[in-house]
Amino acid sequence: MFHSLSNQVSYLVGRGVGGAQPNISQGIIKSLAIPLPPLNLQRRFAAIVESVEEQKGRQRAHLAELDTLFASLQSRAFRGDL
Repeated sequence: MFHSLSNQVSYLVGRGVGGAQPNISQGIIKSLAIPLPPLNLQRRFAAIVESVEEQKGRQRAHLAELDTLFASLQSRAFRGDL
């Protein structure tokens, strides 16, 4: 139905009813075509997101380990053990 997001926005703005704050009915919203990427691209995106989340988890674990090591080093330095 629409070829771009700007066309959909224009469509919605033109259909809004009301004064200062136009209302858009559920029927208008239901009539919108929501573009979906092909399933293979959705799966590829999901795999990339999963990989990034795993990397973030590993980085958080490394950061926690570094914080622990720094706290230990700081403690030893203040006690005069270094």
